[in-house]
Amino acid sequence: MSKDSIKTMELQSFAAGDLAAGYKIVDTNGFDGALSYIRITSTMDKPIFISFDGIYNHEFIKAHSSVDLQAQACSSVLNKKSLFRDKTKVYVKPVGNAPKGGVLIITGFYQE
Repeated sequence: MSKDSIKTMELQSFAAGDLAAGYKIVDTNGFDGALSYIRITSTMDKPIFISFDGIYNHEFIKAHSSVDLQAQACSSVLNKKSLFRDKTKVYVKPVGNAPKGGVLIITGFYQE
């Protein structure tokens, strides 16, 4: 039953040293619900691509920057609509050479 509220997701992170040429998954289990908002922050020294299917590039994040994705624009928590469905997974890969340092941090909020 909907409580017309949101709760925070468990913080996810991925170290630059774990990146290779292809996509790597950040959380093998995926999100534990439909996210209404997600922020992906990179402290890495190189730009990275983000993918939600592990095949295509969906987002580009410059070095030392972040991207905010609103998954429920023009929507309310009650209608349970989200672009990030339950068990959505996030994949990352470097643009060009692998970064030498930094981390990718994923934060977000679930609808409840």
